[in-house]
Amino acid sequence: MSLFDHQLIAVTGKGGVGRTTAACSIALAAAAQGKRVCIAELAGLARVPEVFGLPGRSYAPQRCAPGVDTMSLSALDCLDDFGRKRLKIQALVRLVFHNRLTAAFLDAIPGLQDMQQLGKIRHLIEEYEGDEPPYDLIVLDAPATGHGLTLLDSARSLGEMTRVGPFYEETQHIVRLLSDPDRTAIVVVTLGEELPVNESLELISSLGEDRAQLAAIVANQVRSQPLPDAPPWPKLRDALAASDQTDLVSLADAAQSTWTSQERALARLRTTIGLPIARLPRLPVVDAESLLILAEAAEQLEEP
Repeated sequence: MSLFDHQLIAVTGKGGVGRTTAACSIALAAAAQGKRVCIAELAGLARVPEVFGLPGRSYAPQRCAPGVDTMSLSALDCLDDFGRKRLKIQALVRLVFHNRLTAAFLDAIPGLQDMQQLGKIRHLIEEYEGDEPPYDLIVLDAPATGHGLTLLDSARSLGEMTRVGPFYEETQHIVRLLSDPDRTAIVVVTLGEELPVNESLELISSLGEDRAQLAAIVANQVRSQPLPDAPPWPKLRDALAASDQTDLVSLADAAQSTWTSQERALARLRTTIGLPIARLPRLPVVDAESLLILAEAAEQLEEP
């Protein structure tokens, strides 16, 4: 099954590895295959619009590239939607849940805010209506490792707490979506370095029952081979050393050592996990234009 045949792809990984870059690359690659795609950010974040040069955060879908929209979700926005569509009491929801003291109380309910945002994503997949565009695929720019794990488990936890009523019904819909490996895929983003690879392996081992949804790994900022094959580097190195270019030789040796460590780390990850790894090249800047290069690299994930 192709990665792009899923309805939801949750992109997660440790902070600083480039989850947003990977999410955008995957979305553009899927759109190039004819999919209608939306990149969803959580907690009111708006990093995707910035990458594509859009004015800022929007709860309504914004077109950021051909075939690709982006949305920035927040718990209160999603709760308004839930009140209107499921509870039929949007005005009361605004009165109660937008109250400062009540909002602080809701912050203390484990998983409620995550469940509201996941509920909106499920709605976009299963129950879109009116002027909401139907999507083939939602790419979720999920939180970093720790919160990413609790996010995926939040609906189960909240469902165990409620057991009855509209909130419980919504959690069950979400659990069914997230638990189906034919509908939901998890993509872990890492760097080609020893520590991020170790942390990615720890993350994967912590997925528990969600391990079946792990579909691919994205290695971001991958360095290309720094030294030439023609002429062979050992021969060129000897020539440079003989001409007293020791500084240049030292810099080249350091670059080669970094590349070798990268390849060793990624090889260990590939061998341990046994899943495809998309290698996104290291670029000086990430913007709408350079993302097209990264999308071409991400297209390798389309293969079954």
